[in-house]
Amino acid sequence: MEPVQAHEKPLYQLGRLVLERDRLLGWNLILNPSRLRIMTFDAFCAYLAGKTPIMSGLGGGKTVEDPALIYRSAILDTLGSVNSDDIPEELREALEAVLTFARNRFELLVPMFSALLSKRDQWAGEIMTLDIPGMELAIAEMVAKHAAEAITVLGGSPLTQAMDILQHASGVYDGFAWAAQRPALAINQTSLDYLRGFAGFALTSENTLRKSVNVKNGFPAGEPLTKDMNALLKGLKDDPKVELYSEALVTLKTLPDLQYPQGSAAMCQHFTVILRYLLANLTLTFDGTATIDFQEVAQRAIQSLGFGDEVGDALLDEDRINHLMVDEFQDTSPSQFELLQRLVAHWEDDDSRSVFFCGDGFQSIYLFRAATVELFINMVMSKVFGPKSLEIHRLTVNFRSAPGVVEWNNRAYGKVFAKSDFPFVPSIPFRTVDGGVHIRPITTGPIGEAQEVVNIIKEALAKNPEQTIAILVRGRSHLKHILPALKEAGIPTAGQNIDPIAESAPVSEVIALIRALWHAADRTSWLAMLRSAFVGLSWDDCRIIAQGGKVIRGALNDDQLIATLSPDGQVRVERLNKVMERIERSARGTELVWAAKAAWVALGGPATVDSVEMADVETVFRVLAQHTSNGALQDPQAFFRALDNLYASPKAGVVQVMTIHNAKGLEYDSVILPGLNRTGATDDTPLFYWRNLAGTFALAPNVGDQDESSPESRLFKFIGRQVKKDILDEVSRLAYVGTTRAKCDCYLLAAVDKFDEDKPIRVASGSLLSCLWPELEEDFYEAEPGVPITADVSVEVPSKARLSASFTVELPRGIFIPAASNDQIPTENELADELREEEGNDYRAKTIGVVYHRVVELISKEGIEAWSIERLQTKKQAIAALLRREGYPAAEVPAGVARIHHLVERTISSTHGRWILKKRESGGQEVQVSSYRNSRWVHRYLDRPFVDDGVYWIIDWKTPDCPEGMPVEQFLSREVNRYAPKMREYKQAVQDAGVTLPVKLALFLPAVDRLVEVA
Repeated sequence: MEPVQAHEKPLYQLGRLVLERDRLLGWNLILNPSRLRIMTFDAFCAYLAGKTPIMSGLGGGKTVEDPALIYRSAILDTLGSVNSDDIPEELREALEAVLTFARNRFELLVPMFSALLSKRDQWAGEIMTLDIPGMELAIAEMVAKHAAEAITVLGGSPLTQAMDILQHASGVYDGFAWAAQRPALAINQTSLDYLRGFAGFALTSENTLRKSVNVKNGFPAGEPLTKDMNALLKGLKDDPKVELYSEALVTLKTLPDLQYPQGSAAMCQHFTVILRYLLANLTLTFDGTATIDFQEVAQRAIQSLGFGDEVGDALLDEDRINHLMVDEFQDTSPSQFELLQRLVAHWEDDDSRSVFFCGDGFQSIYLFRAATVELFINMVMSKVFGPKSLEIHRLTVNFRSAPGVVEWNNRAYGKVFAKSDFPFVPSIPFRTVDGGVHIRPITTGPIGEAQEVVNIIKEALAKNPEQTIAILVRGRSHLKHILPALKEAGIPTAGQNIDPIAESAPVSEVIALIRALWHAADRTSWLAMLRSAFVGLSWDDCRIIAQGGKVIRGALNDDQLIATLSPDGQVRVERLNKVMERIERSARGTELVWAAKAAWVALGGPATVDSVEMADVETVFRVLAQHTSNGALQDPQAFFRALDNLYASPKAGVVQVMTIHNAKGLEYDSVILPGLNRTGATDDTPLFYWRNLAGTFALAPNVGDQDESSPESRLFKFIGRQVKKDILDEVSRLAYVGTTRAKCDCYLLAAVDKFDEDKPIRVASGSLLSCLWPELEEDFYEAEPGVPITADVSVEVPSKARLSASFTVELPRGIFIPAASNDQIPTENELADELREEEGNDYRAKTIGVVYHRVVELISKEGIEAWSIERLQTKKQAIAALLRREGYPAAEVPAGVARIHHLVERTISSTHGRWILKKRESGGQEVQVSSYRNSRWVHRYLDRPFVDDGVYWIIDWKTPDCPEGMPVEQFLSREVNRYAPKMREYKQAVQDAGVTLPVKLALFLPAVDRLVEVA
């Protein structure tokens, strides 16, 4: 159906052209979607490496998302070898040097080496063949470039007169010997040493140009040279280039030497040795734990493609790729770039194969994942990728934002990216709607900023309750005051990866329960569990139990101690003890997952959570099960780290809350960007900085607490500043991503200190406000001064919601409770019975049935009213994907799709089918029920249970055809006899669970369009 919206029509026409092109080329992608492989880089790397497990070294290992503990093990093995008797001498010397640097503190080195391992794809190949002379040349070229620019600024400035005064002062005053021999301003070490000394004199401690000199600076009062210098410095105040002079002096003050420092070279050699052994130990750790990280998968995938002119086995196989498309190319890392280059290395420029790259250099915001925007920029500028010539098409029409938003972005980022190597091209708005960018300077502090966010949202919702609103922040901590303010205002929010799952109150209580059961002496966790909503002891009762330093579990059994609790506390402890005693006596009591979940349920935990929180609790139990073996927690640290990487499920809300990174690619009617004057997290100082300088890998090692003016320290800080400049450049791109998410209105908020009109506003370096300051400065200086609002401090003892002391967990009335049995697993015979209940031994028929069930399950969830034959027609590709996932023979997939399409079409066209699939409040799909049979539990799934006209119906879908020549009634009788026992089990199970309505059973067979009741 052709779209109504004007801006959607071109996309529709392009889609039609794509389908026509697909038909002309004979690809038939809709029927053969496997020809169009769509994968993430990680998935593609795993696919490549897995195809050549011997060559790539990848075989059977589990890919872990959080390899920190694996890194730690490899690091400790490497560092610990310093005490080994048979350690190689070069490794001993290297370790001793690094341990001296760290003052023998392993705990300091572990995170530093771990950070390096997480980025090893950026340095591992280079550091093994470190070329110090080459590094020296590359660094010298960069130093010369910076020095030449600074000297050009200073050469024609009045500061050369200051150099003359200093030269005269060297013969009169102490402390100016360095200025006696004034060299020509040139690019050599002598000149740079002199200029460094001059910059140290001319700049204040805050790196601003000195305004005057006195005896503290070596110039006695009243002396002619002092008067001359002060007159010169005073005259510079009105010089329009004074800021340029300061910047040039700062550059000269901080430049490293032209020669690579000896101390740095020695430390480089030590790092090379240590890292070589560390990488070897990491490989051994991967093998020993049968795990691998994504970086290792990527490197082994690259290896599988071959080196240089060599053609790897994986490349031979992947040579069938004719067209390669990469989206978001600006976020490509060097290793991903290398992988792509190897894929096309043996292509020809004029062959029929093609590459297609999409990207926006101003939206590259994944530097922490090694995204290197320079790779994208260089490719665009050179118009070449490997052997392929590229056609560059810059898109300038903005189909998303209102003209007011587009115009503001054009103006602001034209200034922000004015010095960018990649020219910023203004956009042309397509839409004609109202809206714009609204600047909200906040002078009342973070709390005032939060209140303004609430006001903006209230106004926006009053204006249009149906609009989409998003709050985008740089970091989660920037929401500290905003989320409570929204909650207090009654505005529901949906946070996307905002709240760590372990910080959710219900989840933290479950974690406390798990910790308590895992370790009886964990007093903190036991007390947290006692305070939980499902136990509910008061602070006073907890304090009494905690007295004396006893193990809490033992204290709970101390009758004399418990008698001193409040009456309410005594009842709660008695209830807790009964549950704990039952679990401890159980044969499964030592199984941590079972014990924790059983205790939580028995204590009423499910009654303290809503449906979203319940999902989070289930996630915790699932993660716990993944980290247990034979019932015991294998690695507690790994379990708790796994929880640290999870976020609470988002609740329904009218306002979306997320980081700018998570918002990339999304759009909202109104976007609110608070906290612009806040900075991001700062990285710890690394063991070394590295950077590619004009094609040469340059490394600057951390030499510890040496004099900051030493050549080694200056080199380390110089390369570090280049790395930090990349981060600052990305902040500008982050701002661009944030403001371009808005369709109609974008609100920019920043809390600044402005107590009076005269003082300059302090903008945090590295903040979003700092990069947007050229556009926002005027608005902020026009804002009224204010005083930060302070939060009210409560001195009351905190209280929390909890279950009543008399709360009991009651099973549904009339439920069947079998005799206790430790063995609750169906026997092999029962499993065989279940298998025989399926479509015989015909795997194809079984698969058809499984996929049919999934399709009608989807229809029943949405309601038959939302489905039509036309909509079903659009699902053929999805049905084909489901068949392939179930292992259906590839050559027979089209026939399978046709079969399922026919069955579903008959279902939604049938009076019986539409009645079954009608959306009902009491309906369900694939509902699990359990029955106790032959002294064992057997679990079943009800295809489609629902209540209609006072009857509880259980419908089972059955997909076989009526055999040729068999009367339909005979076929139906056969199917009823076949499935009647199982259907009766369903009936017994739901009645045991408390269903008191009349229960009717029926089979629906779409092949013959018959609904047959089962007695």
